[in-house]
Amino acid sequence: MKQLLNTKGISKKYLAIAALFFSQSMLWAQDKTVDVNLNIDKGGDEWYAQPWMWVVGGAVFLIIIVALVRGKSSN
Repeated sequence: MKQLLNTKGISKKYLAIAALFFSQSMLWAQDKTVDVNLNIDKGGDEWYAQPWMWVVGGAVFLIIIVALVRGKSSN
């Protein structure tokens, strides 16, 4: 780099202009926006989104808990 600056034909001003030009061209190359539109809707609700499934699941859970608690009593 020192050899480039010591040459008679190249000054610091021209090197600064060249560096600015190349850095700006790299920034402009990254400026493009990409529009991605993905449709992941499968058309129906999942099983866990149905309220009646939560009620049935809660009832089954309570029946299992009650069976486990009653089965351990030593009467």
